[in-house]
Amino acid sequence: MASFSAATLPIDQLESLRFKANQIIENIQSLHWTIEAGHMHYMPAWPDILSKYNMLLSQTHNFSTALAAPAAVQLSLSANGVPTLARPQGNPYESLALHPSKAMTDAQLDTEAIPLLRNQQTTDVLRMENDTVRRLASHMATRGSLGVLGAALPTPALGGVPRKPEYDDVIAECETIRAAHDQRVERAVRAVAMLRDKFELRQRVQVEVEEPEELSWDPRLGMPPDAGTNGGDESEGSSGEDDDEDIVEGELVDSNMAATDSPAFVPPSSNATQQSTLIDVNMY
Repeated sequence: MASFSAATLPIDQLESLRFKANQIIENIQSLHWTIEAGHMHYMPAWPDILSKYNMLLSQTHNFSTALAAPAAVQLSLSANGVPTLARPQGNPYESLALHPSKAMTDAQLDTEAIPLLRNQQTTDVLRMENDTVRRLASHMATRGSLGVLGAALPTPALGGVPRKPEYDDVIAECETIRAAHDQRVERAVRAVAMLRDKFELRQRVQVEVEEPEELSWDPRLGMPPDAGTNGGDESEGSSGEDDDEDIVEGELVDSNMAATDSPAFVPPSSNATQQSTLIDVNMY
């Protein structure tokens, strides 16, 4: 039996394939989480889903191309030092065989290795698929394939015993759901087309918002709610005091003019302060 040498393996190509495979797995999980949205009644934006799907499609295409492409042409030097191109070899993966690196039990071999070798779904994929089918069937009137297989059906609105659906009923309901979805999509596309025809793209995108050069400043901003009210009361009180002072000054001016003509004249006033002021003026 010939001994196996690890040096004959295309290590670089295998590492590249593993990196690409991990990227595909991560993008599949990201797309799954985006669509699932935490089992909430929420539909993510369509451009987000489309961009993730396009990225996944591109990476899958690159992975398939790398598997089918032959080995890269290597540049070698001949005996006289002249560089020569080696003949392109065949696909290096054709002569490889998968074999577990350590001993596996029969259960692990049946559930993990054999499904991969036979291109079958693994147990995790089957479980997730069953959960998805069960969740979608719970929103259908016929309960999907589960209703055909004997799952409990919802009670009709008018009462009575629900009729067991057949596969034709499930297909008809799926066609109804698809037709309703297509109608909503067509209506949305028509609405967007009408908006595009009515408004120019430049007017929709380039919206100039004029900003004032000077913002009006309110001194009451940043104060407690009662500050503006108290300030108003104080301003009213100060205006009342100013009016009283104007009246007093007017009386003083009139009294001075009267004192110049008749020194003995004293205007009637009940305010002691005003009387003392008039007496001082008459003394001069």
